[in-house]
Amino acid sequence: MKNYNSKWQRGICGICPAGCWIQAKIDDGKLVDIKEDTGHPLGMICTRGKHAPEIIYSEDRIKYPLKRTGGKGTYEFQRISWDEAYDTIVDNLNKIKNESGPEAVSIYTGRGAFELSLCDMFQPKGAAVSSASNVLFPFGSPNTMGVGALCYVSFAMIAPHVTMGRMLINMFTDIENAELLIVWGTNPATDSPPLDMYRLEAAAKRGAEIIVIDPRRTETVERTNGKWIPVRPGTDGALALSMIEVMIDEELYDEDFAGNWCHGFNELKSYVQHFRPEAAEKITGVSAETIRDISRKICNAAG
Repeated sequence: MKNYNSKWQRGICGICPAGCWIQAKIDDGKLVDIKEDTGHPLGMICTRGKHAPEIIYSEDRIKYPLKRTGGKGTYEFQRISWDEAYDTIVDNLNKIKNESGPEAVSIYTGRGAFELSLCDMFQPKGAAVSSASNVLFPFGSPNTMGVGALCYVSFAMIAPHVTMGRMLINMFTDIENAELLIVWGTNPATDSPPLDMYRLEAAAKRGAEIIVIDPRRTETVERTNGKWIPVRPGTDGALALSMIEVMIDEELYDEDFAGNWCHGFNELKSYVQHFRPEAAEKITGVSAETIRDISRKICNAAG
C-alpha cells in the first residue's frame, strides 16, 4: 500500500566528509531510501551512502552503553546509563594515571559508520586534531591511534607532506584539465567519494591520458579507457624507486628545485641505483621499457 506521507528531501550525505548531495526518502519520519540529487553539480552517491538506511536501522547497531558481564568472547553485556559509563571510564583513566602516569594511557578511535558529526560534536571550535586527541592531550598522553592510520593518514597526511611539503594539501582542483593522470593503487570507480571518478571521466573525455597502476584490472580502467599497468602485489615501492632512478639518470627532474628545496637528494640518488628498470622488472613484473615510458611521461606532461 502506498504511503502518502512519504516525501523526498534534499540534503547532504553524512556517511563521510565528501559532501555529496542526495535526496532522502522519508516515510513517517523514517529514512527508507537515498538517491543522488541529479539537480546538483555534486549530486552523487557511493555504495556505502546508498545503504545508509541499513546502517541506521540495523539490528546490530549499538544505541546505548553496554558493560561486559562475562568473559572476553562470551558476548555477555548489560545495558547501563550514560552517567555510569562516563564514571567508569573516568575512574579507570584516573586509576591508571595515578599508578603509572598519563603516558600509560592510549586511545584507539574509529567511527563505525564514518558519520562526520560523531567526531565533530566533541571537537572544540577551530581544533585541527581529532576529538580523541582533544581529550587525551590535556590528560597528559600523546598516545592516540585509530583507523586513520590506514586510511586518512595515508592520502591526507603522508602523501601530500612528502609530495608538497605540507599536510592536508592536494592538487585535485585541476583534475579535469590534466594532461596526464596516474591512478596508483586505488579504484575511484568503487571508492568514496564518487566525485573523483566523475572528474577522471571528465578528464578522459577531454583527451587526458590515464594510466592505472594496480595488480587488478579495475573498473576505473574500463570507464576511462585508461592504460592498465599490472604490478606484482607488494612491489609498488620498488616501482616508484625505479621511476625516480630514470628521472635522475635521464636528467628529467628540475635540478634547481632538487638542489635548493629537497633534503637528502644525493642519498636518494645513490639509493635508487639499486632499482634500475631492468632490476625493477624482475621485482615488479613491469617491463623496463614501460617503467621508462611512464617516468618520461610524468616529467614531460604539462604543468
